[in-house]
Amino acid sequence: MATKKIYIIVMNTPSVVSGIIGKFTHTPYNHVSVSLDAELDRMYSFGRRYRYFPWWGGFVRESPNFGTLGRFPDTEAIVLTLDVDEAAYDEISDQLENMLAHKHDYCYDTLGLLLAIFGKVYKRDKFYYCSAFVRELLVKHGVEDGASFNEIVRPTDFLELPNTREIFRGKLKEFPVAARNI
Repeated sequence: MATKKIYIIVMNTPSVVSGIIGKFTHTPYNHVSVSLDAELDRMYSFGRRYRYFPWWGGFVRESPNFGTLGRFPDTEAIVLTLDVDEAAYDEISDQLENMLAHKHDYCYDTLGLLLAIFGKVYKRDKFYYCSAFVRELLVKHGVEDGASFNEIVRPTDFLELPNTREIFRGKLKEFPVAARNI
């Protein structure tokens, strides 16, 4: 069966919010996105909707070249690739496009994130923080088994997935150049 690649991007932006999250989680990477294109021009996650205002968030399309990530050119990232069958790839693509078309129906789960920091699980429909979203996307479409994750998932947990392969580590803005050599 033919396979396609999806990309999981684990990041640390040098933002105040990322710094605060890092103080509580004690992890070097505090954001995760998923992309279906090798250039990472279209990355999807849950994060801030407005470049300079971190408190209103939801489902967002991200890129190293604009928005919050464009504002932080020193964002450190690890890019993982994961082979998926065509059916799962198409389902993920359809879900991402549907969510993008209805992005204002989805909210950033600030309460869920705060409770997760303290080891408590709290889930509401259409509310996500970045790692909970990527986890659900992979599990829902059979790319990863739910047992691959803890009940509360952090961005760094994606670095431990058995079927991924690291293809880049460094400044996110340098990835497109590095991708040509992969």
